Amino acid sequence: MDESEWGLQLGNLPLEDSFNSNFETDEPIDEYENIVFGKKINFPLKFLYQVIFIGGKRGSGKSWTAGVMMEELNRLGLQFVCFDALNSHEHLSELNGIESIQPSKNESINMQKFISKLKKGNSSLVINLSEIPLDTQHKLVAEYCESMLETDFKGNGVMTILEECQDFVPQLGRPPSFNSIVRLCKLGRAKGYGVTLISQRPAAVSKEALSQASIYMIHNVINTKDLEAVREQLSFGTDKNEIRKITDGVNYAAPGELVCYAPEFFKDRGFIVVGNVDRPRQVEHGGGNIEVVSQKGGFLTHLDNENTYQSELDNHDYEANYEIENESPMNYELDDSLESEERITMDKYEWAPYDWEGGEYLSENINPPNKTFNAMVAISLLSTGVYLITRGISKTSKQF
Repeated sequence: MDESEWGLQLGNLPLEDSFNSNFETDEPIDEYENIVFGKKINFPLKFLYQVIFIGGKRGSGKSWTAGVMMEELNRLGLQFVCFDALNSHEHLSELNGIESIQPSKNESINMQKFISKLKKGNSSLVINLSEIPLDTQHKLVAEYCESMLETDFKGNGVMTILEECQDFVPQLGRPPSFNSIVRLCKLGRAKGYGVTLISQRPAAVSKEALSQASIYMIHNVINTKDLEAVREQLSFGTDKNEIRKITDGVNYAAPGELVCYAPEFFKDRGFIVVGNVDRPRQVEHGGGNIEVVSQKGGFLTHLDNENTYQSELDNHDYEANYEIENESPMNYELDDSLESEERITMDKYEWAPYDWEGGEYLSENINPPNKTFNAMVAISLLSTGVYLITRGISKTSKQF
């Protein structure tokens, strides 16, 4: 007997099976009128001027999904600009219609020429930000967003894509890019501009920006605060018990599986579609983990006194990318509306882009006790005690 026929399986339900939909359809997809992510997930061309959020932990497939989206936009002749913080989309420029630039620390972008070329041409652009500091990235993105809002593309839509968006529109802190991105999210639709926000930490992204999204594409999420942030955004107009059931299943989503919430587009399908991003890629995906290999033919231990790790990337390049990714955003102005508890958290813990709870940094930031001061206090207390005892004995002697 095959027990699997009775539903017996190892582990939890697959994400797709955890959502029993009565709204499935086998209607054919018109690929000339739709942006296709997979067999179950596709959108009409007005997707171009929506605000979209793509979330999920590392390795869950969020950058792959973004890559599919950009290939689809290019296939249909629709323009986009991608701010690629980690150089995950380096191969997209191999396609006709997509170009790429990589500014260095000593270079700047003439935004007037940039917008002019974007407006007059029909090419899309990937901007590799991995070689410039985070504060420079903030200023570049802010200038771009404001320039877009000041420019009339005469009905030609443009999608702006922000990888690692929690660095540009964080829930805590206000970098220079914050207000400009929120303005583009709020005002861009009227000009035909869309925005795609991509992050592995939904809870770390500003709710003000997230609330503008009309499409949420959620891959595997495991952090409790991130799950709560996802539930909060998906609960509008949907059974909260059903949402909790789905988000509980997100923990076990395989790479490429996602929950897609789009009330405007999935009205006839219960607002939510669960499926896979299985659209074949046209170019190699640049994202992924660095391969770690031991030259000694075994696992490294604490006794190894030399660095025997190597990867396809040069060590210098990897360290530079890591520093950029984890660079602390200095001189943020905290918003007055933040709760006092959040303010204390920012002061107590060191800022980290992917661990907003900051617990692991607590022990590093508590000042050690002042031993000299403690000794002086102890001596003072002892002297006071001796004085009081001596005085008491003296008074007793005089009475007798």
